[in-house]
Amino acid sequence: MVFGIGKEIQEVLPENLENLLSEGYKLIDVREQDEWDAGHHEEAKHVPMGTIPEKINDFNSDEKYIIICRSGGRSGRVCSFMEEEGLSPLNLKGGMNKLSPASKKIVNSNGGIGTVI
Repeated sequence: MVFGIGKEIQEVLPENLENLLSEGYKLIDVREQDEWDAGHHEEAKHVPMGTIPEKINDFNSDEKYIIICRSGGRSGRVCSFMEEEGLSPLNLKGGMNKLSPASKKIVNSNGGIGTVI
């Protein structure tokens, strides 16, 4: 499956993430395993980009999703694919690069302070 960019993707700013999570949005991190292990938002669920097509039925159209990667490119492509599948995700603008300095909830796979690679 090739992920393309169709229509304009809806984005959310990193500084608005915590409010959206408290409103019930689910954060989906589409980065690779080594990136996830180095640092991720503690409330995120890891679903690597390459597995999205096979796991698309795990997403519920009644749920609200925010998709994140390192800088926003991969997550934007995933958002486009998800929209084609009838979902309405939001892309986290700037990805982990922008979220990491703004959040105290970035952890590594051991629960310590996470970094973005």
